Amino acid sequence: LMQRLVFTPLDIRGGFHPADFSPRDLADTATLYRKRKEINGRETWDPSPATGPWTAQVDDYRTEPPVPRAKADYVIGSNGTAFGPQGACRLSALGLAKLMRLFMGRGAVDGVRLLKPETVSEILATQWRFDASRPNGGTSEFGDAQQLFNEWGLGNQHFLDVSGPQRGDRLLAGGGFTGVGHLGDAWGLTSAFVFDPEANNGVIFLVSGVGANPEGSRGNYSAFYRYEERILTALIQYGLR
Repeated sequence: LMQRLVFTPLDIRGGFHPADFSPRDLADTATLYRKRKEINGRETWDPSPATGPWTAQVDDYRTEPPVPRAKADYVIGSNGTAFGPQGACRLSALGLAKLMRLFMGRGAVDGVRLLKPETVSEILATQWRFDASRPNGGTSEFGDAQQLFNEWGLGNQHFLDVSGPQRGDRLLAGGGFTGVGHLGDAWGLTSAFVFDPEANNGVIFLVSGVGANPEGSRGNYSAFYRYEERILTALIQYGLR
């Protein structure tokens, strides 16, 4: 459905199912690495990250092609989770940028209208905001992240510039940048897709894996890892110049 309604009309390469990729797109799919390995059936960080090997986590198709996520008797609609809709989409930074420009263009990009402006407004409108006095949800249920999730639209996180030692959703050192978007954290990948729909300014970063347990380097003023803070601040400052 996403391929037919979104990616093909917008001419965006990638998708949720590598087994359906063309040979060109499959060859261009990045393998995710980190210095984690399996010991006695459990994944653990390599105790010697400086010398330990980089271990492929997902999408290593150098010797074996991707396996279809559904068996031959799969009935469409019976179990969509088999295709990883929660986070298995493989897109490039360029493809993500086109989606970002789609939302900043109120549903149109490069001459193609995919959504009505009022649909974009509804998608980006606040649907939930944390209220500590009620309470009406949780903001710290993502690993050790504290106050990382404070407000949401329809599938998109709203970044409110909440800050504190190793807590909050602040994107820019010193504060002052708010936006909407989504974070990525899976198989060693950490990423961010955040934009200000009013100023038409946004940032995207993709980190394919780290060499040591990032929990040892928590953020100075947010729930992000320290390297994420540095990347986000560098990108936002560059874009605001």
